[in-house]
Amino acid sequence: MKKRIYSLASLLLAAFLIIVILVYTAPSPNKQANGFSRLYLQTTPVKPYMAIPTHDRILDIAGNDDSTFYFSTTDPAVMFSTSMEAGSHIDTFQIALRQSLKDSMGTYFFTEVNKGAFFVYAYNIPAISKTGQTDSGIYAIFPAGGFSQAHVLRDGKHIMLRKLDLKEKDQFFVRVTLDGDSMLTGNGLSATHRDGGMSTDGSLNYDKATGLFTYLYYYSNKYFTFDSTMRLISGGSTIDTFTVSRFNVSTTMASKHVYMNQGPDQMVNGFSCVHNGVMFVQAKLKADNDDDRLFHEHCVIDQYNLQTNKYKGSIYLDIPARARINQLFVYGDKLLVHCMDSVYAVKIPY
Repeated sequence: MKKRIYSLASLLLAAFLIIVILVYTAPSPNKQANGFSRLYLQTTPVKPYMAIPTHDRILDIAGNDDSTFYFSTTDPAVMFSTSMEAGSHIDTFQIALRQSLKDSMGTYFFTEVNKGAFFVYAYNIPAISKTGQTDSGIYAIFPAGGFSQAHVLRDGKHIMLRKLDLKEKDQFFVRVTLDGDSMLTGNGLSATHRDGGMSTDGSLNYDKATGLFTYLYYYSNKYFTFDSTMRLISGGSTIDTFTVSRFNVSTTMASKHVYMNQGPDQMVNGFSCVHNGVMFVQAKLKADNDDDRLFHEHCVIDQYNLQTNKYKGSIYLDIPARARINQLFVYGDKLLVHCMDSVYAVKIPY
């Protein structure tokens, strides 16, 4: 009996040591020179001037109307609002969401605010509800195939989606209206890989100041800007050197119509947002001139001018790199960083 226990313990120890060796010897983009440098706009990390604990309730930064910022919660009918000034009060209120829609969407939703109206995106149904605090408004259910990204245009009537086309097995940009009278698809904006849109996954950003959309890929350094008619305006790249997608789809799972990554994700860019023609990007790759300690201890944000498609510079945030960023949002000089534990607010140097 003791021999079996010792043998099992030896096998477990050997397996553990193999895993440790693989982890430390596996190729990692941040353990080698990546062929690019950063220009830091200030030498010390920017400290948040306030933080709102999420308490596992804040789901998304829903947007702002002038100086009021809104946050969706794990309950699609409950919202938070605050001015995001130091010491400001956080208000809780409800929106008039249809109970049938609320029950059917579960936790598969995100919310966006536009001129006092709340757009609740039930991406798995797929459906969109436009509602207020007292008026349940209207909602529409769209053809089968969920969507991963959505933004209401500043006219409050049209909505841009990145939606799955079941026939093509990929995601495309689609502009819709809630009355169902208009649906425009822009098939030519991104390449088709028939993998459910996973290899071309990224963040779709809408700049209310310019009325333009910018789509930034997660697994390569490419991004492009287009208008509300889905006409391509320009294309650019982030400062790193990875020009092709660093994402591999499991062919075994894809053959069963289930799309999964093969091996660990190798993200080039993290979450991003756009405001007044400037794109803010969560950096995932270490530059050759980055201080190793600072990069691995603090979040890094890169900035790009979308009119010239030129890199402007970077800042360290005094937010731990392990905080796990879920979303970025910028308005004026305020950068909101939604992390697992808190929503941090910092004043950004341009």
